[in-house]
Amino acid sequence: MSTITIGELAERVGMRTSALRYYEEQGLLTPAGRTDAGYRLYAPEAEQTLRFIQRAQQLGFSLADIGVLLQAQEAGHLDTTAVQVAEARYLALEREITRLLVLRHELRLFLHDTATSRPVPTEEHRPPVESLFDRLTRHTCADTLSRPEGGPLEWLLDYTGCRLTDAEGQRLLDVLRGQHMHLWQREEEYGILVVSDDPAVGEALEAIAQLEATCRAHAHGDQAPELMHNGEGYVLTARGKHAFIFARLFLALERPEGPPEGPLAS
Repeated sequence: MSTITIGELAERVGMRTSALRYYEEQGLLTPAGRTDAGYRLYAPEAEQTLRFIQRAQQLGFSLADIGVLLQAQEAGHLDTTAVQVAEARYLALEREITRLLVLRHELRLFLHDTATSRPVPTEEHRPPVESLFDRLTRHTCADTLSRPEGGPLEWLLDYTGCRLTDAEGQRLLDVLRGQHMHLWQREEEYGILVVSDDPAVGEALEAIAQLEATCRAHAHGDQAPELMHNGEGYVLTARGKHAFIFARLFLALERPEGPPEGPLAS
């Protein structure tokens, strides 16, 4: 079997030799042998191992997680532990995506409010061309920023055993479709303001809070959703590591061009 030196291997993958030695210390890379002078030698397959490590690190996996995934790759199948590692990373990414979607949603509303609160210019003072702000507002407010794609949202709801996917949940969600909403995040807590004084909306939200309190994702006391009413409307507060799924769900409910795909579709 032909082997390559640590220097040659490092050059092929664009790493320093110190990084390869560190991966060896962490149990991720194993030399095939050593030269008479004691220098490390590696099998050609070590290059693919290092590229796997590089790719996994770019996706945010820890070295401990990468070790689990490497073992699964070598075994030729994903065992329960490897699947749990992949699911945990996927959920972490979905939490971050949700945080950005909420900010994007609120920016759209902010720009819309800013644009509509400005005085209408007279013909005399109307700019000859559309301003950059006008173009930004037109783009963001016309764009449906609350478009969480059906696939990920469907998977998240199924993964957490969300009660809103059954017939009763669908009936409650239908009451809320198209309602105007604001969302915000504080650590692992999401607040969802449904701007409405309609008692039917409040009843639907209260029923949703009670229904979700018994689901696997929120059935842990202080993590159960809570509902209150302030001067603007109904505020639903979801807490815990799966609270972000509520934010994705309500972003989808506000979708202007119709019901979202997946289990939310009526």
